[in-house]
Amino acid sequence: MKIFYYLLHFLCYVNFILPATCSLLDPDQCSKSFGRCRRQCRREEKQINICFSPSKICCIERAYEED
Repeated sequence: MKIFYYLLHFLCYVNFILPATCSLLDPDQCSKSFGRCRRQCRREEKQINICFSPSKICCIERAYEED
């Protein structure tokens, strides 16, 4: 019974919570928005989305006004 409980929580997370917080990007879409798929963003970059590639995120340069 615990297996079904954990499976239900996982499915709810994947279907409702994860899509609301971020979207998966194709590396080409990331580069079209002037970003790059990396394992970690540099200090002068910010994360905008998650790439399809395993353990990679789409990073884009920060504007100078942002803190």
